[in-house]
Amino acid sequence: MTAVHDVDFTLEYPYTRSTGPIVGPWLTGLRDGRILGLRVGGRVVCPPVEYDPDTGVSTSPDDLTEVGPAGTVTAWTWVCAPTSKHPFAQPFAFAQIRLDGADTAMLHAVDAGDMAAMSTGMRVVARFRPERRGAVTDVYFVPGDEPPPPVEADPDAGSVETTEHLIGVRIREPLFPFRARFARGLLEGRILGQRSPADGKVHVPSRGYDALNRVAMGPEHDVEVADVGTVTSFTEIAPIQYHGQTETEPWIRCSVLLDSADTTVGGIDVRHIGVEEFRVGMRLRMVWKPEGERDVSAIENRWGGITGGVYERWEPTGEPDVDPELLKDHPF
Repeated sequence: MTAVHDVDFTLEYPYTRSTGPIVGPWLTGLRDGRILGLRVGGRVVCPPVEYDPDTGVSTSPDDLTEVGPAGTVTAWTWVCAPTSKHPFAQPFAFAQIRLDGADTAMLHAVDAGDMAAMSTGMRVVARFRPERRGAVTDVYFVPGDEPPPPVEADPDAGSVETTEHLIGVRIREPLFPFRARFARGLLEGRILGQRSPADGKVHVPSRGYDALNRVAMGPEHDVEVADVGTVTSFTEIAPIQYHGQTETEPWIRCSVLLDSADTTVGGIDVRHIGVEEFRVGMRLRMVWKPEGERDVSAIENRWGGITGGVYERWEPTGEPDVDPELLKDHPF
């Protein structure tokens, strides 16, 4: 990304849980082409629940019973712009569907084709996906009453005892003006800070205000600082393997106090200097990437200093070290 754009990223992680004695059979039924409700308190509830909603008494899998596959829409809303988390790429409806044989409505997706095809009181019927894994997305609904084609169940598949899916949230927002100016400066080969009008200290990167003196800072307080500085703290990172991890080799992450700045820039990754020769007080210089190759996509409104997308490496300047005693007020 060689230009400044709005923030747009997804925070996502895998989530695994056991299904229990009620939800497990319900998901197993969906995988095998059946929709189950639960007889509880004189009515049939779908989706089934582990506790009687009126009394709190635990329910029993012995009271599971098949419902549907058709039902009546009691309420609905149209999704014009589906996201990656929705069950369809094309527009569709979310609807409250009271399946035949059930006394409560189930919220699910209706692939109606067009919003004009949706109405309260309409009939819809289940359709099971060709590939099913024991999840609520194994089924969806379409207008009509025609029963779904028979589903071939694997007799050796066993019951669904755990469920795994990705939990995520997509965040989209414009960069704050002071963050956009900082990112634009990096693309131009300049590091911008802001000088507090209260005490004259230079903050890099700025938060748009002096937090200690509670003073706002605007474009008139922008100042350029050097791309040379002093290591104030560091750690060696040995990458732990987790979902989405791409790192395989250890590296150094450090904080650097840039010349003419009064706050440190954290999260600086150093990969071309061995940990045995790295030290607090060491003088470093940033080697920029070529102008057309700089990337500021990692910068957002709440985090992001001098991103690795704008530099090739940090290298020793050859200058004498700074006395670590002078850096004790700048550890991070």
